[in-house]
Amino acid sequence: MKIAPSVTGLGIVLVAGSALAADLPSRKAPPVSPPPPLWTGFYVGLNGDYLLKGNNSINTATANLFDATVTGIGPASALGASGGVGGRLDGFVTGVQLGYNWQFADRFVAGFETDIQGGGVQGGGNFGTVTSVPPAGLLNPSSAVTEVKVSRRLDYFGTVRGRFGFAVTPTLLAYATGGLAYGRVSTNATIKQSLVPNLFTSTDGDADFAGTRVGWTVGGGVEWAFYPNLSAKLEYLYYDLGVAATNNGISLLTHSIPLGGALRVANASTTSTRFNGHVIRAGLNYHLDWGAPSSTDAFVAAERPALGDWQFRFAPYAWAIHLNGDLTARGRSVDTNVSFYDLLTKSNHLLAWMSYAEARNGPFSFYGDIVWARLGFFGGGLRQTNPIGLSTLSIDANANITTTLAIGEAWMGYELARWRQSGGGDSFTAIDAYGGLRYWYLSNTLQLSVTGAINLPLLGLDFGGGRALAKTGSTQWVDPILGLRLRHQIKPGDEFQLRGDIGGFGAGSKFSWQLFGGYSHDFKICDWTITSVVGYRALSVDYSNGSGNSQKGLDAIIHGPMIATSFRF
Repeated sequence: MKIAPSVTGLGIVLVAGSALAADLPSRKAPPVSPPPPLWTGFYVGLNGDYLLKGNNSINTATANLFDATVTGIGPASALGASGGVGGRLDGFVTGVQLGYNWQFADRFVAGFETDIQGGGVQGGGNFGTVTSVPPAGLLNPSSAVTEVKVSRRLDYFGTVRGRFGFAVTPTLLAYATGGLAYGRVSTNATIKQSLVPNLFTSTDGDADFAGTRVGWTVGGGVEWAFYPNLSAKLEYLYYDLGVAATNNGISLLTHSIPLGGALRVANASTTSTRFNGHVIRAGLNYHLDWGAPSSTDAFVAAERPALGDWQFRFAPYAWAIHLNGDLTARGRSVDTNVSFYDLLTKSNHLLAWMSYAEARNGPFSFYGDIVWARLGFFGGGLRQTNPIGLSTLSIDANANITTTLAIGEAWMGYELARWRQSGGGDSFTAIDAYGGLRYWYLSNTLQLSVTGAINLPLLGLDFGGGRALAKTGSTQWVDPILGLRLRHQIKPGDEFQLRGDIGGFGAGSKFSWQLFGGYSHDFKICDWTITSVVGYRALSVDYSNGSGNSQKGLDAIIHGPMIATSFRF
């Protein structure tokens, strides 16, 4: 077969041209350097923490050292001053953190962080007993009437931790963390006791400890770079600082013959408790970059919505309430540590209505929320923390309380800014400032179990059948509130929201605060848009009114997961 000369020549030219081109200098554009890792560098920040109880027990053990009484009441005296109470160590603290991240292998991040928080959280309680020399009776009337008050406190708390994480997206980091924990702790017990018949002069017993404890912590969290050089994080930590015991500085509990007579009974007490628990932390970090190219190009401003059509949303919701704090009725304070499970299984009243509504027009939003609940608690979930004096009344560890609580809030918000990540499509982040009012209504009826009673009318209590009732009537107040809300739309119909406010300022309550975080997703059913919301809400208030037997109030945090179904129109 013959090949046409023209075709053969063309093939030679192409081959030669290719070979010649291979020898020429390359004219390709230089490779583009990848952007610097977003997470590498130093950062500083602020945080707000809520500490939840771990070990809840404060134990006091008393030993009889000396007994020269005829009746041999010494051991009974020591037994009455021994026992344990639940002392919650819940509270809100604030602090600062400093850390460094190193991003490697594209998406992995390693680093360290140190933080310290102050503000102090404390808990405590008491118990009262009447112990007798067995067998008790007319022939042997000697008894020891005892009141023991115990408390513990965490003055400050800090950690030094390593962090290791993975960038799920360029701006969202999930991480695990663990390391050293430290804090200054203190515990105290005061014991008052009278011997009946009261033939002796008694001195109070005291046991104290204060010092710095070192332990460990472990946890994890997520951090979101939502704006140039700024990130927000939500973190969980478990900490354990070990056991603190009052093994020195003990003041003896003694009973002596009056007017400087001989010692007849001497007891020594030790109080111990473990300082551990859970930390829920929200934080804000500023990333210093230390000379690296700015990551500002990752974010661009987005146009805020203009005034136009109104959008309305109404949502009944369920809030799985946990209640931790003090309820006060007629000067009687009851420490409540009641979980949602306790409410379901132990409450003799459980009625509630909860709903919210929101209207939006452009950058403006108007919000209202109503919570009404009638709750009854009884059993071990309650503990009296302010017992009546020894010469008057001794009360056991259980109490019943019926509470009617109504909370209504209304506020107006304004969108301060809106931005989006470059190439993020319909995704955007917005921040709103808001202000308004929160109304509280509280009514408590407290029923205490009584082991012995004298002069009850002087205490403002109605007594009958081994029970004492303290009826408060009702109290109500209004708190001004100021807050911020952060909204992040992943895509139309999917949104994360973080909201927090503070209030009271002495105008109503002494102080109140609220945090809410949640995720919402839209469903389309016919012409209706239905939004499902899941999240967690915590609302805290410190309010007190009156004094003495007329005092009433609420110092507690109401918190728990919530779900809602809202209708948009």
